[in-house]
Amino acid sequence: MIWWILPAISGVIGLMLSFAGLGRVFNLQVVSGGARVFFGLGFLGLAGIVTLAGLNLQTYKRLIYERPVANISFEDAGEPGLYRALVVLEGDTEPLAGPGFESLQRMRGDEWSLGARVIKFKSLANMLGYDAVYKLDRLQTGFEEDTGENVSRVVVRLNEDPSKLARQALQAHGNKVGIQDAHYGSAVYNPMGDGLSYDIYMTQDALIARSANAATRARIGEPVTVARPDTDESQQ
Repeated sequence: MIWWILPAISGVIGLMLSFAGLGRVFNLQVVSGGARVFFGLGFLGLAGIVTLAGLNLQTYKRLIYERPVANISFEDAGEPGLYRALVVLEGDTEPLAGPGFESLQRMRGDEWSLGARVIKFKSLANMLGYDAVYKLDRLQTGFEEDTGENVSRVVVRLNEDPSKLARQALQAHGNKVGIQDAHYGSAVYNPMGDGLSYDIYMTQDALIARSANAATRARIGEPVTVARPDTDESQQ
């Protein structure tokens, strides 16, 4: 807010001094009038500089804006390589449970991935207040290295039809005025392990994951994010 208050005050002072100075100049009070015009123009210039700085800061903040999506934590489930996943979506206080989420209790593997359907808006639309739209797709497990064993991935669907939901969101968030940029898939993946916890965020173009506790930071350092364009869906 201060980035708009300061230039407004400077602009008003500048205009007042400039008009007052011009009035004195017209009354042949050239020295005092010229001084007022000079200071008035200085305040107007200051207002312009502060306004540009505020716009640049606002643009930067809008383009790097991100919002929380979920927290994913893992607990040992009593067998080697078997974990219990606790998935708490943003806005909820309890982990996902019940029909369709039974597999979260037995997630086998050494890494996990979370995918989503994403609608990315153009930078100008971001600056105007449009944020990327996402629909979570699935949480699945796998193995970082091929062990040679035929072990099935555990896949948990978080939405029955994320493609349909994403298209509906596209129509509701800018499809009519043509400010969307692309429609694609985004995924983030990291290691599973007892006590590891991740905070998932949505930026203006992709999912990202950050370590949520010291154990996770000690294990992985910086997380890995992958944005995967989906050609078929981007053409729908």
